[in-house]
Amino acid sequence: MILTTTFVCFCLASAFNYFRTRRQRSLIKNLKGPFTWPLMGAMHKLLFLTPKNFFKRSTKYLSKYGSLSRCWVFHRLFIPLADLELSRQLLESDTHLETGYELMKDWLGGGVLMCQSDQWQKRHALISGLFDKRNSEQLMDLSRQQADQLQQKLVEKADQKVFDIWETVSPMVLDLIVMITCGAKPSEEYSQNLENLSEVYRKRFLSLQSANRFNYWLSSPFMRKRQNRLIKRLNEEHKNLMASHQSQKQLKIGNGLDMSQLRSIPMKNYECLLEILVESKDPQLTTEEICGELNTSNYLGYLLCSSALCFCLVTIARNPSVQQRCLEELKLAQIKDQGWDLDKLPYLEAVLQETMRLYPPQVIVGRQLKKDFAYTHSIVGDGDLPFGSEVYINLYELQRNENRYPKANIFDAERFLGSPPELLSFSLGPRCCPARKFSMKLLKTMLAPILANFELLPYGDEVRLDLRHIMGSSNGFQLALKPREVDGKSISFSSNKILV
Repeated sequence: MILTTTFVCFCLASAFNYFRTRRQRSLIKNLKGPFTWPLMGAMHKLLFLTPKNFFKRSTKYLSKYGSLSRCWVFHRLFIPLADLELSRQLLESDTHLETGYELMKDWLGGGVLMCQSDQWQKRHALISGLFDKRNSEQLMDLSRQQADQLQQKLVEKADQKVFDIWETVSPMVLDLIVMITCGAKPSEEYSQNLENLSEVYRKRFLSLQSANRFNYWLSSPFMRKRQNRLIKRLNEEHKNLMASHQSQKQLKIGNGLDMSQLRSIPMKNYECLLEILVESKDPQLTTEEICGELNTSNYLGYLLCSSALCFCLVTIARNPSVQQRCLEELKLAQIKDQGWDLDKLPYLEAVLQETMRLYPPQVIVGRQLKKDFAYTHSIVGDGDLPFGSEVYINLYELQRNENRYPKANIFDAERFLGSPPELLSFSLGPRCCPARKFSMKLLKTMLAPILANFELLPYGDEVRLDLRHIMGSSNGFQLALKPREVDGKSISFSSNKILV
């Protein structure tokens, strides 16, 4: 009796699901995809998908079904995409702007990554204001100071012994990003909370326990409780900073300001993102949305910049000719006692771009279709991706396509000199990264003194790619450092100045 009832319920649910999705099915008949079981769909394709085997399995999947395919899981329609032709059409669209990153809604909800499409343009403009010419120069000074501190940390590692450079680089990047967004150096507690929360979400990625909010609520109550506690602590800190900014502003413009009060105000010569958001005078921008914006910028800036920097360092270490050419360029671009002229470092920028082509920090770019998306395609023909589809663009596979990038799996920075190919690591169109130009300057600022003062040695194991929200390595980023010699003498460091 129980078996019969179960079978009848399964048949009814399967029939309901079939009729519920029949319109979508009719629009994607031209797309290949894995076998679909009744009700379950192609769940078997996701059961054994892990961060460590993602890249191998995605390559196998694309070789079998093509760069544009479909995959059903229950009632959800996934469109795995690694095709530049269609990706460009979708990303450049002004009407399909929903990212669909539901996994991180509790933390990043209200931020630029997940805000409603009608708010996107205004929010994008606010964030772009952080990088106007005057403020950008001040932020670069801050970046140079942080780069100097990173050198001090690396001196301790410059003994030609293998170490994981992520452990040294990522905390420095985290501090810098938080100073840019919040206007203050983060406390140890804040940094630890941000790191811990990032790890919680990275563990949830590609986990069946996190397939939807109900599964997560039911199967991981302790992790969910810890996650919510960490989010609350970070947002409380943001709200305290907002209140402090408001009180300082009133103190500055009020009457009867004495010097003791003035000295209590922390001095900085740049405008942070928090100040821009608080002073935007946008009645629709709530305190929760400001917190979401700060969380989004901190999370993405910290992890994506750290990933790009570490992959670049490891790649340069394993390409001696690239390292030598970067060093020669740095010597020509050096300004006495002022660092380097970043505009005179085209090869170093090409090295960064080629690294991000091979190892895009944000591997997946998503779009949740709120209406049908009409497309034209040279292989599968014209068609429509139906309302409700979840499109996931695989930048790792897309940017290693031999048809678009000759010798795609070989590191060749020169391809980005002269007439560079398209790079989607910062996305395209109206929802591209508002900090693209600044991010490249920041990465060059952090890289230049490392290359100038240390020889990167290709010691240790090769990276073992894994995907936990961002491109990472399951065995870390292993290399070794050796201080460079000038006129036969090793470089040493003291008080943030280079001494010979």
